[in-house]
Amino acid sequence: MAGFLGYTTAAEIYDFLYRGVAITIDGTLWLRLLVEPSSRSGGGTETDYSGYSRLALPRDGSVFGATSNGRITNSVALIFATANSLGNGDLVAFDVVDTPSGAIAKIYNAGPIIPAKTIAVGKAPTFRVGSLVFTL
Repeated sequence: MAGFLGYTTAAEIYDFLYRGVAITIDGTLWLRLLVEPSSRSGGGTETDYSGYSRLALPRDGSVFGATSNGRITNSVALIFATANSLGNGDLVAFDVVDTPSGAIAKIYNAGPIIPAKTIAVGKAPTFRVGSLVFTL
């Protein structure tokens, strides 16, 4: 799933690296779970199991560890809300967006969920330490 970075984010990074323009990112970003991956042009189909909400990601180093070999992973277990219905399919990808719900202005890098995670009613989708690997 290389090339996941959205055009807006890619433009910000190029501006930062080559033109010295500061990148602006909110203090909190939001992790969303997808049944269809997003792409460079956006989109993706977010899960819709009953009880689901995006997970807040404070940008303070408390959720993701240091980069290693050009990758970053979760350094704590990530636990989403308990599923009260099966929703629209298995979880196959994740990405990071700039709003807690609804429409988004920016999609940040993300990656696949391997193996895909099946939603189970009465259980909270949980990702153990190191199981979500960001890919660019």
